[in-house]
Amino acid sequence: MKALPIGPTWQRNGYVPRKERGAVAVIVALSLVVLVGFVGLALDLGKLFVAKTELQNSADACALAAARELTGANINQLVLAKAAGIATGERHNVLFQDEKVVVSSVTFSETLTGEYQPAFTDPGATDMRFARCEVSRAGIANWLIQVLNILPGTSIKEQTVSAAAVATLAPSQITSCAIPVGICSSDVPPSTPVGTWIESVIGPKGSNDEGNLTGNFMWVDFTPPGGGASELAGHLTGPGVCNLPAIGTEVGEAGVISSLANDWNSRFGIYQGNVKTGSAKPDFSGYAYTETNWPSKFDAFSNFQSKRGNNEPYQGNATTGLNVNGKIEDDTYLKQHGEDRRLATAAVVDCNEFGSGTTASVESWACVLMLHPINNSQGGSGTGSTRMFLEYLGRSNQPNSPCATNGVPAGPGGIGPMVPALVR
Repeated sequence: MKALPIGPTWQRNGYVPRKERGAVAVIVALSLVVLVGFVGLALDLGKLFVAKTELQNSADACALAAARELTGANINQLVLAKAAGIATGERHNVLFQDEKVVVSSVTFSETLTGEYQPAFTDPGATDMRFARCEVSRAGIANWLIQVLNILPGTSIKEQTVSAAAVATLAPSQITSCAIPVGICSSDVPPSTPVGTWIESVIGPKGSNDEGNLTGNFMWVDFTPPGGGASELAGHLTGPGVCNLPAIGTEVGEAGVISSLANDWNSRFGIYQGNVKTGSAKPDFSGYAYTETNWPSKFDAFSNFQSKRGNNEPYQGNATTGLNVNGKIEDDTYLKQHGEDRRLATAAVVDCNEFGSGTTASVESWACVLMLHPINNSQGGSGTGSTRMFLEYLGRSNQPNSPCATNGVPAGPGGIGPMVPALVR
């Protein structure tokens, strides 16, 4: 039997093929281009994202600085705002903090969605309330992604990144919550000097209505017709009314609440009756001011700041002319447990509305200093028994209001000093 040939046909026929290594190299090269392109895409997009973040920081800072000048004080406010915005915005760097940012435009509008205009000095400039800043960086070179340009139909060029921001002045959040006291707006017009003492009467408002505050201010509750003495006492021993009602909200005039003396006095570090040490936070200082030890009856706050810094306690009835009983905590206790409790917010209301009803509308909010303890139901006469004083420290939304603010913009119902806030 004849043996069959072995091996592949090409060996049997004596044919030896050429090697195909060149085609494999082309495929590998093209694959590497694509891989490098994808790596470049990730790196270059990351570079653009960093640039966008840096430019946005510049635009935000520019808009906030420009908005701070939009107070409506004079027709030059837009020129000042533009200069402030550019100076602040161009303090930032871009491209990994390697190049200076250039602010391309600062424009202004009366409304958020209105037409934005360059700075001008006509009388209408005082109506501008929104500042818009734009920054950009063109010609950002790619690192690796341009390798894809070798592919047919691909054209990847240098990149441009831009950012914009809009800011305005808005009320800030305040950390001084409201006490349950309403001040008559007719007694504290906006022109009232900061440091003015406002007086109220503790005692008979009517033959059967003893214990109300009358005069320039009075007790008010923020949840009429509810509330009452227990609610008001809770505001005095607790943080106060921190979720403030909006302007125009109706508040109620409280009834017979002579028992609030102990709750009020706890903020001075004086504890008596059902208000005991540890049940209510005191201020850092209990030092009191009356017409006896502060006869000018004006600007006690300037002195109070140093007393608070030293944690000085209530100095005693002999100095103040009061007749306050109870346990007086010392400076050590006030230092350890004190908080900012005597600078407070108070509602400014139209007291004329109380003449025809039991509620009045909130017109604005004021910052006040609680000057002294009260001793009604404890005997004595004069301040603390028949009279009570608060020091008026201006409206809460005035710049540099001493009522504490954390500088953070509040919502629509905010009452703190006006601060720049980003709105877009």
